[in-house]
Amino acid sequence: MEFPLSALKDWFQAHEEKIQSEFFHFLKFPSISTDVAYKQDCLKTASWLLSYLEAIGMKGELLGSSGLPVVFGENHKNASFPTLLLYQHYDVQPVDPIDEWHTEPFTPTLKEGKIFARGASDNKGQCFLTITALKAIKELKIDLPLNIKLFIEGEEESGGAGTQEVLKKHKDKLKADSLCVIDFDIPSKDTPAISMGYRGLLAVNIECKNASTDLHSGVHGGIALNANRILVELLAKLWDEQGKVAIPHFYDEIEDLTQEERSQLDFSFNEAKYRKDFGVGALCKEEGVTPKEANGLRPTAEINGIWGGYTGAGFKTVIPAKSNAKVSFRLVPGQDPEKIMKHFEQFCLQNTPKGAELNILWHHGAKAYRASGSSPLIQAVKQSMEEVFEKKPCLSTLCGGAVPIVRDLMEASKADAALFGFALDTDDVHAPNEHFNWECFKKGFMTVARVLWEMSQKKKEC
Repeated sequence: MEFPLSALKDWFQAHEEKIQSEFFHFLKFPSISTDVAYKQDCLKTASWLLSYLEAIGMKGELLGSSGLPVVFGENHKNASFPTLLLYQHYDVQPVDPIDEWHTEPFTPTLKEGKIFARGASDNKGQCFLTITALKAIKELKIDLPLNIKLFIEGEEESGGAGTQEVLKKHKDKLKADSLCVIDFDIPSKDTPAISMGYRGLLAVNIECKNASTDLHSGVHGGIALNANRILVELLAKLWDEQGKVAIPHFYDEIEDLTQEERSQLDFSFNEAKYRKDFGVGALCKEEGVTPKEANGLRPTAEINGIWGGYTGAGFKTVIPAKSNAKVSFRLVPGQDPEKIMKHFEQFCLQNTPKGAELNILWHHGAKAYRASGSSPLIQAVKQSMEEVFEKKPCLSTLCGGAVPIVRDLMEASKADAALFGFALDTDDVHAPNEHFNWECFKKGFMTVARVLWEMSQKKKEC
């Protein structure tokens, strides 16, 4: 049996208008998981997904938790067939700053071959192309000797506490031979690539307090130390002159790649294109490290938000009582988020003036992950991408971002994992004007269908 590539292309072309209409409906749900004001919208999104899965012949259910539910779908055929688990998420990031959007974030708009909406790329587009592949296989009556499970969570963008509950409670449901995490990107719409790993994450909130109330900057200036000043001076010490994170013991347990492992990864970087695509002026500089190595192999510290005092129109001459910041660390294999948190806390306390009050709150964290390039699943994904994209080789890359649930989902399912996707780094993910290239959607649809076919040809032990 050969993979019915032409039949799937014809099916997509015949149903393209309907596919796009249903995708737009999915995008209209403001499923912002990190803001409790949108909880009901998230629940409506999950219910709609459940109904859609059931309509295409899957047995579906909502796996509840103290947070947002996981949408679980299953098409079990035979215990002797291999089982493939597919992961996505239906939640999205907040839309701020809203005034920088050119279109309404939850009114999907097709423009120049791109669909603009929050979640279009991360991850509703990749989720829906996967479901569309399942729908096409059913309607074309392509009988695959493969058991398929879908795990679509609603807390990827907000830490995943409820999703962790689901993993612990429903391990038996999740058992699989292989796991595909379809939430990554490719270098261009014509270049296939698979991610061999991602960096971990530690997200922290900091509050500095140095007065019981905001103070008049004339009456108190020169006497009371400004909370904003305390915090920015502290944060400025996070990096040394070589561009490395200056927290003691930050790099102690990093697991470096061997030269052979490094040689199998693509670290190419077009600086001119990068500057043009993103309007970036200055680049980070860590001594002896190239930009893509810094993005995939090295840990980082970032200030994601900082505020204190008066920030409205006009001017208000105050010394703020409080100052706040959100700081995150991208971690690499060997670094433990809990240990890094302790090192960071110690660093902050040592660099805060006596008398000032500093509160450091753990938000969420996850360890990094690296895959083995020799796994049959990864080889199947590479082969599928090369056929659909009609281009070799399928590059092996490292992702600077994180999908925190992967390691725990691998443990719960007892499955080997492949990390891939069809987003572009120019999709403005997490930013205003997020979009997804419709050509990437089509190629993603074909690739997922091809992976399903390829894995159905494997023996169960694979």
